[in-house]
Amino acid sequence: MNNDIYSSIKKYSVIAISICLIMLICYIFEYSMVYRSIKVTANSVNTLEYGSSKYDIRSLVKDVDGEVLSVKKDIDTNVVGKQEMVVVAKKGEVAKEITLSVEVKDTVAPEIKIKEENISLTVGEDFDVLNNLESVADKIDGNIEFLDNNSVNEEADTNYYTVYGEVNNDVAGVYPVTVKAVDKYGNLSSITYNVEVVEDTNVISTPVNNTPVVNYNNDYIPTGDVNSLVDLAYSLVGSRYVSGGASPEVGFDCSGFVHYLYSRIGINISRSSTAQMYEGVAVSYDQAMPGDILSWGYVDGSPTHSALYIGNGQMIHATNPSMGVIVSDVASWTRGSGTHVIAVRRV
Repeated sequence: MNNDIYSSIKKYSVIAISICLIMLICYIFEYSMVYRSIKVTANSVNTLEYGSSKYDIRSLVKDVDGEVLSVKKDIDTNVVGKQEMVVVAKKGEVAKEITLSVEVKDTVAPEIKIKEENISLTVGEDFDVLNNLESVADKIDGNIEFLDNNSVNEEADTNYYTVYGEVNNDVAGVYPVTVKAVDKYGNLSSITYNVEVVEDTNVISTPVNNTPVVNYNNDYIPTGDVNSLVDLAYSLVGSRYVSGGASPEVGFDCSGFVHYLYSRIGINISRSSTAQMYEGVAVSYDQAMPGDILSWGYVDGSPTHSALYIGNGQMIHATNPSMGVIVSDVASWTRGSGTHVIAVRRV
């Protein structure tokens, strides 16, 4: 009797243990299958900006088979370079740690602060281009040191700033000055300001004695439709400057602009600034009328530029590639360009 009971107990114990073992094996197998199925696919390139205080983990992940719950090991965004992040993903009760590679980069260029965007000097007044700089600094590198542009190797040098552009304070004109800064990671920034050197007087020059344009005919009546001429000039303000250009489709240079305007009202004039100084008849600047051609040049009478006078001390002209066709005050252009009106021609 006792042997039968013992045999029964032993039999059922073996069965129970076997069942437990089978359940454990099934659990381990299922756990293993679920564990292996948890996948987090990172982006091919994961980058974060230096100093990023907050970011979404999902932005670093291309695909997730499971649910990303948390970050077990974070990265330091105040350290530039490649780092490893450990995230925890989960399916049901199964959790898995996955490592992601993240690179912290500095892509922000240095900040250049200047005191004034436009500076005006009188001829002969001293000026140092560095005096207009308030600061040049990078958020990682701090203040950046000055390097003379003559010694800059743009392919090799980093973590510097330099200044391009010279101001001739003995000659009236507008001088652009460009400040360029590069941090140690190659991020570049630049800013340009203008220095205008002006003469002491605000006098418009009349043609000089050694030019042939001295016999004025102020009563001469223009042969063309002056109003249409001026209206057309206004409509072309904003057109681009192109050397040799003489049409809205291509662009204009100074003499090409004036030539085009007159051609549109049926008057054929010369194409060059030099020849336009002899078109029509000469009038004095104080008797200039809208539609007259203003010829600009140096004190020796050499022509350099052509413009269309539109009245009230203003003109429309094709200036340069950066400004194109604009409206200008004759007085301001005289001060800024270093040239003068050497002839006024009425066609």
